[in-house]
Amino acid sequence: MNLYWVETEDHDEDWFVVARNEQEAVAFHEESEGYEEGDAVATFIVQIPAGAEGAAGWPTHELLEACGANILREETPRVVEILGRQFCEGLLDHEISQLSDDAFESRGLGRLNKTKPRTES
Repeated sequence: MNLYWVETEDHDEDWFVVARNEQEAVAFHEESEGYEEGDAVATFIVQIPAGAEGAAGWPTHELLEACGANILREETPRVVEILGRQFCEGLLDHEISQLSDDAFESRGLGRLNKTKPRTES
């Protein structure tokens, strides 16, 4: 099994994927995230080390670390450094949580997703 970085043109749902090959990584990502065939591109990152648990699909933090990754930020969007490159996963998930917290907070419910308030510019 291998670790791939799979991304789309909009970069809303870029994620790491564990798969046997690039085609499987792309197919998994497109189906899981609701993209059309041909929307995603996979880049090989590393081979999953022998002895590491690496089922096809989304990798765990532990698997990423077994592949030599340094988790710079654990919550979404997760930021991972591996082989001298930084990757930022799940920007759309984070934006949805941020917008939800803004709405919750405006109704006096606090920030239920625990995102930080946006700073005024």
